[in-house]
Amino acid sequence: MNRKWMLFCLLLSGVLTAHAQVSMTLQVPPAGVLLKNQLWNLVLVNASNSNALVKVNLVLLDVQTNQPVITAVSAPLSLSKGARQLQARDVSPVQYTYSIPAARVDMDPNGMLPAGRYQACYSVVSAEKGVTFVENCIPVNVDPLSPPLLNTPANEDKLLTPYPQFTWLPPTPLGLFNDLGYAIVVVEVLPGQGKADAIQQNIPLNATVYTKDLFWNYPASTRSLDTGKVYAWRVVAMNSGKAVALSDIWTFKVSKVKPGFEPVKEVPYVEVKRTQDAVIATAGSVLRITYDNAAADSTVKYTITSIEEAGNPVVQEGELAVKYGQNQLQVPLKKNKKIVENKVYLFRFTSSRNESWSVKFTMTK
Repeated sequence: MNRKWMLFCLLLSGVLTAHAQVSMTLQVPPAGVLLKNQLWNLVLVNASNSNALVKVNLVLLDVQTNQPVITAVSAPLSLSKGARQLQARDVSPVQYTYSIPAARVDMDPNGMLPAGRYQACYSVVSAEKGVTFVENCIPVNVDPLSPPLLNTPANEDKLLTPYPQFTWLPPTPLGLFNDLGYAIVVVEVLPGQGKADAIQQNIPLNATVYTKDLFWNYPASTRSLDTGKVYAWRVVAMNSGKAVALSDIWTFKVSKVKPGFEPVKEVPYVEVKRTQDAVIATAGSVLRITYDNAAADSTVKYTITSIEEAGNPVVQEGELAVKYGQNQLQVPLKKNKKIVENKVYLFRFTSSRNESWSVKFTMTK
């Protein structure tokens, strides 16, 4: 009986020793823009004299919810005695499973990780018996290279309207975001108060605002902004409802308008779409549009046709310079006598991908 017990203890110690034969050192960048293949930068050390056939399991957890975002399993790999530096090519093909909707994630195994705060947890297991050799976790923060960039009103600007339009540029790179949206905060800056303190401490003048557009109009149904007061505003980039990047904080004032002076009313930006609908935008002396240039074109050639005239004649055509990603474009209309008030027109262009983008509009004073 004693001999059997001693044999059992020896076997148990051998199993425990075998479990401790493999160690792991993670070399994943802790922050910045990360590609999925960078998650597989690690060193495995086999301290035993025999080869080990192992798999590496990965679970990427959302820090806020503690729920898995991505799980992955590597291909089996052989570890001889000593250290082995691993990269994505050494563990391929990797089987990825996504816990977020497929339409909102980059399924490319070489694609970018979505912006957010994560905990990357690894386990090295026997490919033959499923025994876990070693486990380790590391925090991973995926941050954009650039936060949202405020555009208008300009910093310390003096406005002529108590109902301004706010515009901004998106954070980059856009590939980091699977569900990008924006929250806008507008507050009054009290005398003797800094703009950062005002944003943090004061009650926003606007109710909770969330939009996927690159502009927001201060609603006419809200109390107008007062002249002589200083206001501060900021844009928060949201990915899947979570804040991932903050813009700078800018300030502005609303100036008093002299009697008899009529300020120029700036119409808001409208988004061009690939499908035509019943929506008709409003344009003044210029047509302001937003366009997501996923085709990475440098220019687009547009036409404006009259919908209400027989044969839909072209009343204006031209070329616009564009850049990759989100664009805010202005098409001048004022000097064109063929475009008259209260008539409906179609602005349209075709990208290099042969995608047709358009928006209907009518011109008003």
